[in-house]
Amino acid sequence: MKLINHHTCYSGGAEGADSYFEFFAEKFNVSVVAYSYKTKHHTSENKHELTDDEFKEGVENVMKANEVLKRSKINQYLKFLSRNWFQVKNADEIYAVSSLKTVSEKLQVKGGTAWAVQMAINSNKKIFVYNQDVAQWFYWDFQHQNFIELKYQPKITSHHFAGIGTRNINIFGINAIEELFKNTFE
Repeated sequence: MKLINHHTCYSGGAEGADSYFEFFAEKFNVSVVAYSYKTKHHTSENKHELTDDEFKEGVENVMKANEVLKRSKINQYLKFLSRNWFQVKNADEIYAVSSLKTVSEKLQVKGGTAWAVQMAINSNKKIFVYNQDVAQWFYWDFQHQNFIELKYQPKITSHHFAGIGTRNINIFGINAIEELFKNTFE
């Protein structure tokens, strides 16, 4: 495949948003790295299997994220959560499709996507989240420590970005990913 640009989308190769980010990246000739750690469910052609040392590095960052998220029973998900660190580490911008909920008067990403988003916050990365429940993009505002509604459609501005999100993606989320790629690469 001849690449027309030098962009790379980092993802996790999971069903749902990850797969759609990978699909549209390939459609727009963007290379993809889909991280994985010892799972038979990961079937991406762009799979990058973490080494044991990378897994340990990922776990360290999961634990830092959990200082904010305060979730229990995470050990059984560490092989999935640790790969999220590499999506974040290697990207300058994070684009996520999920849902947002209010926790202590602040917006927080729901589900497993919250882990990568919190790691991105901890790393001072640019973060954009499409809340598929209300069909709206938000961005993380470091000054206000909260998600703020975007007044425009985002555009990928870095050559290295992460495309992540919920396994339970809906039609609004799929359309948001496609529009993000069109807005950036057409």
